[in-house]
This record gives sequence, C-alpha cells and structure tokens, in this order.
Amino acid sequence: MSSKLQKRAASESMLFLAFAGGILILLNVLVAYFPSPRVDLTRNGLFSLADGSERLASNLNDRLEITAYFTENLPPPFNATERQVRDLLSEYAAVSGGQIIVTFVNPDDEAKQQAARADGVQPVAHQKIEEDQVAVVEGYRGMVLHYLDETRTIPVIQDTMGLEYIVTSAIKELVGERKPVGIVGGHAGPSLAQGLTSLKSVLKLYDVREVDATQEIDTGLAALLIIGPQEPFSTDELRRIDQFVMRGGSLGVFGGALAIDLAGQTGPSGRSVDSRLDGLLSAWGVRLVSKIVADAQCSRAPMRGPMGFQVLVPYPPIPLLQLTEEQLEHPVMFRLASPMLPFVAPLEVSDAPAGVQITVLASSSQDSWTMSGPTISLEPRNPRDWQMTSDAGPFTLMVAIEGELPSAYVAPMDEKSPNAIQAPTSAEGDVRVLVSGTSSFLEDAFMPPPTQQGDIQMNAALALALNAIDWLAADSDLIAIRAKTVEEPALDIPDSVLAAENTARAAAEEGDQEGVNSALGERRAAIASWDAKRRAYRWVNTLGIPFLVALFGLFRWRQRSNKKKTLKL
Repeated sequence: MSSKLQKRAASESMLFLAFAGGILILLNVLVAYFPSPRVDLTRNGLFSLADGSERLASNLNDRLEITAYFTENLPPPFNATERQVRDLLSEYAAVSGGQIIVTFVNPDDEAKQQAARADGVQPVAHQKIEEDQVAVVEGYRGMVLHYLDETRTIPVIQDTMGLEYIVTSAIKELVGERKPVGIVGGHAGPSLAQGLTSLKSVLKLYDVREVDATQEIDTGLAALLIIGPQEPFSTDELRRIDQFVMRGGSLGVFGGALAIDLAGQTGPSGRSVDSRLDGLLSAWGVRLVSKIVADAQCSRAPMRGPMGFQVLVPYPPIPLLQLTEEQLEHPVMFRLASPMLPFVAPLEVSDAPAGVQITVLASSSQDSWTMSGPTISLEPRNPRDWQMTSDAGPFTLMVAIEGELPSAYVAPMDEKSPNAIQAPTSAEGDVRVLVSGTSSFLEDAFMPPPTQQGDIQMNAALALALNAIDWLAADSDLIAIRAKTVEEPALDIPDSVLAAENTARAAAEEGDQEGVNSALGERRAAIASWDAKRRAYRWVNTLGIPFLVALFGLFRWRQRSNKKKTLKL
C-alpha cells in the first residue's frame, strides 16, 4: 500500500512539474510575440508617457529618427541621465508602431564627435571628483530629431526633469502646423517687441502675432490675449473683441486694473488704471477692481538690511497660491506647485449668465488684504511695517468662464451705418474666457532666466502662463506633461555627498586649496557612510529574502512531517 502511495505521489509530482513547465513556456512565447504590459503607479505618471505624448507618437505618418549622443561614464549626476533618457525614448518607440527609430551613439572617436557637432550637439565640460582630485572632462549629452526634411536639436540635456515636455514639443513642431494666437497691441501695455519677448520665445507651437482691435479680428485665431493694458479701450475696440468672442473665439484677459512700475525713482509702485474692460467683462459676471492684493502667505524679496547686506523678507504683494484639489485638476492649474501671482488685482464675481459657468481658479488666503490709493508703494520692507486693512480676504484672483456667453452689446453702435459692428446676441457655441487680475507672470520681468543654451527652464509661473494659453487654444496635450517631473531615488546620491562636492568645486574656483582638502575629507566620510548603508541594503536583499523563503520551506516541511506521523493507513 505504501509503495502504491509513493508511485502515485511521484506521478502527481511529475504531472505538476510538466504543467508548470508548460505554463512557463507559454508565458515566454506570449512575451516574445506581444508587447509587455507597462504599469506606472506613481501619482503623476512619472515613468510613463502622458496621453498627449502617446497620441502624438502613435499618429505619426512618417518615420521619425531620434539620435541621442551620450558619452559613457560621465560624472554624477549625469551618469544616470543616459539611462533615464533611454527609458523615456523607449516609451515613445513602443507606442509609435515602428515609426520612431531611436539610436544611441557614444561619441568616443573623432568621426562620431563630428557627427554630433554637425547635428548641433556640442561637448559640455563636467567637473569630476576622482581619487580626491577635481578634474574637468568633456562629454556629450544631447539629441537630434529628424522628420522628413525638418530637424530639431536638443543640444544639451541638463536633466530629465521636463524632458518629455521638450521632446513632445519638438515632435509637435516637426509634424504640426502652428496655431495662430493674437495679442492685442497698443494701450501702453507690453508688446511682442518689448515686455513679452520671453513669452513669444516659449510659444514655439503657436504663430504669435499682434492684433489691432480697431479692425475686425480674424476668427481663425485660436485665442486672443489682452495683456496688461494701461490705457482705455474705445467702445469700438470692445465691440470688436465682443464680436470675436460671439463668433466662437477664446479670450484671455490678463490685468487691466493696475499699472506696475518696478523701476521707479522712489522704488517699485503701482497705480490704478481704467482700461474700460469692465464694459465687456461685467456682462459675463466678472469685474476688475483697482486694488492690489497682499497676502501673508507670500513669496520673499530682497531688502537692504541695516549693515548694507541684502536679506530676504516676506513680500505680501506676491501671493503664493494654495490651490484646492478641484482647482489642481483644472487644465489651467493642473497640478501646479504653489504658483505665484505678482501684483494681482482682486476680481468681483457676480451671478453667471444663464448657460454659463464661472470657475474660480485661484484665490488669496484668509490672511490677505488689499492696498489702494493714487500711488501704492511696493518697496520691500520689514514684515512689521506692512499695514493690514479692514478689507480682508480671501479674494478671487483668476476665473475661467465657459458656455454660450451673451453679447455685452445688445445692438450695433449704429445699425444704419455700413460700418456697424454686427455680432450675434449670444456666442455661436461654447466659448472660453480666462480673466486674471494680473499680467505680471506673462511678462519678461517675471519669466525664468534663460540657460546658457538659450532655453527657458520650466517653473510654476511659466507653466501657468503656458497652461492658460493652451487651454484657451483648446490644445491641452502638453498641460499634463508640464506637471510631471523625473526625480532620482533618494539613495542615488546623498545630499551630504553633493554638498561636499559643491563646496570642493567652489573652493577650487577660488584657489582655496585648504578648503578643497577639507571638503574632500567631508566627501570621503559621507561616501563611507553611504557605502555602509548600501552594503546593509545589499545584504538584506541578498540574504534576507532567501532566508525568509528557507524559513517558509522549513515551516512547510515540519507541517508535512507532522501530518505524516498522524496519517493512518
């Protein structure tokens, strides 16, 4: 009887092994012939493409060739950049259906280096700390995109933060026509030639042009922007703008209640202006108020201290927005981290017209107040010197208006005139209007400074400006991408090592050899501590998991042994 049981157990074991082996073979075949599933559990989808990027890559009509030039063994943190770029570009290739061909080149000889330079990718100097010495090595880290007869070059990849946005923008430039966006000229506001040059440079996906509001406005514009006017609009101009919106156009109004002078002889100041835009906006449930909102939850600004040194102090005229979860999901504010609205006027919001929705996108905190007067001093000062008024917040700072808006003008100015400005009594379909109490975040003074390569680094203020224009132009593919960042895991390079390396570089630039030696000593100690931590994690991973498996096997063996002892035949 015992022999029969043993044979039966052996047969069952062989059958189980054959069944398990068949499953493994089948899984290998499926993986070989079908794309492997990709799962990204991070909140912002940090390690996968946004829907807009996937849609763009999967709809390419011709082959797109991407050549990435990366020198091997670059010093930290650039040694991890190539791996991250490979992962990102493999995502593009995977969803393109074979239309995106990615090639990585290590420019380790003169021919490859000449090819990189011909494609616009230039060598970059890197500081490298090795064997307690600070050295400079040259290397390449850039890419070029070829599509039909067009080329776009990313000459230097600083890091992978925002790289998907840069690559997708470059592809959109290569394959798509630019949408026209108009900016109303005149009225003593900033212009494309002066004051909005940085904004124009980042709007590469749009054909940005100046518009004369005294003439009929082209309905082919994807959006019309009014930015920081300081002189009043004529009734004719307001009717032209109303006519554009009633014909289905999108309108962005940024500022119009204040004039800010940052270079005044007595320091920065503001004053109220009457742009007459309320004659248009009030019909849609919004009015501009000629005051400046100050907020205890604010940015900081430099102030000259008693010893002549510059110190950073709280600066209430630049509120830091604390957005709700609902506001963070709106395309204009999509997952922005504490954006700022400098020198912003409050908005008065009344009941929306029938069929129209007004959404508050940004408000000041409960610890805010307003400043008013003929001239409002904006000079940084001791926090105790800011005088809170009885006009307490929160205040509405930005709104989105959507729906079939009614015309602000019931009848033409002169119905009998052949030049009468005719407009429908209500919008021809749902339209979009965005109203902000400030234009400062669109202007050159508040745009992030360009890098050495001429690019402008993405920050919350720039993302807000681009999101607003994309939403008005109904081109939301890039909005979700701007919210994404790629961050290195915490164990890659400890802060203590980075701080010591920065100190060593700074001392080397100043010729302070003693400071270099001291910083390198701190770096050695930090690396020793880091290595000890990594060894601990390695031993836990190497021995801990097998130990747990062995412990579980021992437990099961004891269970089966006890079961055999109690088994009665």
